[in-house]
Amino acid sequence: MNTLDSTLDAPVDLSAFVALFDQAEALIHAGEPAVAVRRLEQPLSATARCVRADKVKFSRLVEAARNHGVFDLVQQDPFTRRAFSKPRGYAGDAVMLDYLYSGVPPSETSALGRGIFAATTHSPMGLSVVYRKALLRSFIDDVIARKPDARILSVASGHCRELEGSLVESSMFNGEFIALDQDSLSCDEVRWRQHAMRANSRVRVLESSVRALLGNRHTDLGPFDLVYSAGLYDYLDLAVAQKLTSKLGALCGPDGRLLIANFVPNGYSRAYMELFMDWHLIVRDDAEMAALAGHAGPGNVRVFRDPHDNVVYAQWRRG
Repeated sequence: MNTLDSTLDAPVDLSAFVALFDQAEALIHAGEPAVAVRRLEQPLSATARCVRADKVKFSRLVEAARNHGVFDLVQQDPFTRRAFSKPRGYAGDAVMLDYLYSGVPPSETSALGRGIFAATTHSPMGLSVVYRKALLRSFIDDVIARKPDARILSVASGHCRELEGSLVESSMFNGEFIALDQDSLSCDEVRWRQHAMRANSRVRVLESSVRALLGNRHTDLGPFDLVYSAGLYDYLDLAVAQKLTSKLGALCGPDGRLLIANFVPNGYSRAYMELFMDWHLIVRDDAEMAALAGHAGPGNVRVFRDPHDNVVYAQWRRG
């Protein structure tokens, strides 16, 4: 049994993690960045479970990762570096999601950075985000196909890439889509794209926050046929998540649907995100999401995961 595997059953020695970092660094220098990243994703996530609950030991693990030579190498990946540097004040911003959707790094990216970028953005965790965009578009198209004058609300909407190619962009749609986000740059991107697409766009951008929503500053929003929030709950503690779910459920009409999503505890790249991207998520399992969806009010709840087993969804429907 190798050192890494033995840590799953024995007390974790941080030297096992350092050995894993050494392996990844050697693989990168050998021209195998994709193999190196895979070593830093699922194997690292599996062993990190053993120390995450111990704050002192986990902080030592973070320090070991940041001081290792492999850290500077993976920072050449613009996806990893943007999360760590947080130019908009938080990881997981809309530009990072666009990296996942397009698979294209900035032109100034080094050859090594491009190799690492290809691996990080096409990991199962990245594929889960790409799947999420397609799933959201399916929900949007379904509600519009059933009701062309539907009203739809996206909370923490980002760049709304799920609208591209959706029925919202078709002449069939004569309802209203509201994109709510507190990031002014993300809001500007949606405004610009919709203006460029069609002069009579039915997409309305609302630059606002969850705090404002919960503070009843937007009393004229509902009712909606579909409300969704795909990337926000990963950052909300339980009390706020419960209050928001209750609020979003109240915004749904008589046959309205609410869709919320959350990354799961045993996500594929969770430890890589924490150690090398300084990207920390509040994770939830299926039962927790089902209980959370119940705060929307009386209705039917369906919980399901994506094909890559990294994101859990809860759909609530009034009735």
